[in-house]
Amino acid sequence: MQIQASSPLAAAPPKIAQLPVRLRDLLKREVCLDVTRVHIEEALRQVEAEAEELRKTRPPFLFLHAKPTRSEFQTREAGASESLAALSRGLHQVSAAQPRLRTWVEDDLETFVRDGQPAYALGLATHRFPDDWQRAVLRFDQRVAGFRASLGVVQATLSVVPVGVTLAAHAAAFECLMPARQWGALLDYEFLFFNRVADLQRRTVDMGADTLRRQPEPQFGTQVAQWARLDGDSVRRLVAELLTQLDFAATEARAAYVAEAALAGGGASARSFVYPLWEALRQLMRLEINPDEVESLVAETERMVGAAG
Repeated sequence: MQIQASSPLAAAPPKIAQLPVRLRDLLKREVCLDVTRVHIEEALRQVEAEAEELRKTRPPFLFLHAKPTRSEFQTREAGASESLAALSRGLHQVSAAQPRLRTWVEDDLETFVRDGQPAYALGLATHRFPDDWQRAVLRFDQRVAGFRASLGVVQATLSVVPVGVTLAAHAAAFECLMPARQWGALLDYEFLFFNRVADLQRRTVDMGADTLRRQPEPQFGTQVAQWARLDGDSVRRLVAELLTQLDFAATEARAAYVAEAALAGGGASARSFVYPLWEALRQLMRLEINPDEVESLVAETERMVGAAG
């Protein structure tokens, strides 16, 4: 007998204070950007309307008018142009920051619901939330690509490590190990969650052989962490071996992910657990924001996103 996952909105969303600190901060920044964008768009529409009205009142043959009339009208025109330019720049900056910030919020929120919302994993195990399943595949692909790229950086850096020198004793080599270790740990988490869903599915659904097949947990992050004690030649061999292991593990797991995602379905109200929760949290965050801090927080966020590249 299949156990149905509860509706994603059946229970109240968590309180803002219950969110992890980083997620809470990112969510606050996202809402501040959105509030600012709306205000700028409203101001821009108003200034555009005023500029249009100003154009309609422009005296014919303005150059023939007295200097005071010309100066007054030209000043008003210049002011409208400056306002339009400033608002347009502000809107561009905010709009440019929003996609990256939303990506960060979505990633942290996904991790939060995996670890702290049992109904989410249960819904995935019982073939619900197709939009979230598609996002899971995309996130897995991103983790694989990030880890593979970071291993490529390690591989390239090894060429400057002298023979017999350990990576811990070589600043450039040791530094490039850190991102590789981080990406490896992120990918390890994907395998752990995959197996958590597989185990939950076996406990809650009588599907027999149709359930998810558990995947080996490769411990990529742990493997990379051990390289700091080794010399360049040893690590070069281990990188090649790990890339082969990565290709095999990723291909196997992704095939299972995609096959499972194809089975997921649900009505309009059950396509996603994450997105309705995200919107509910946005609304809660709006109630907590101090209007006096929005401008400075938006400027800081734009610098933060710009520094991330």
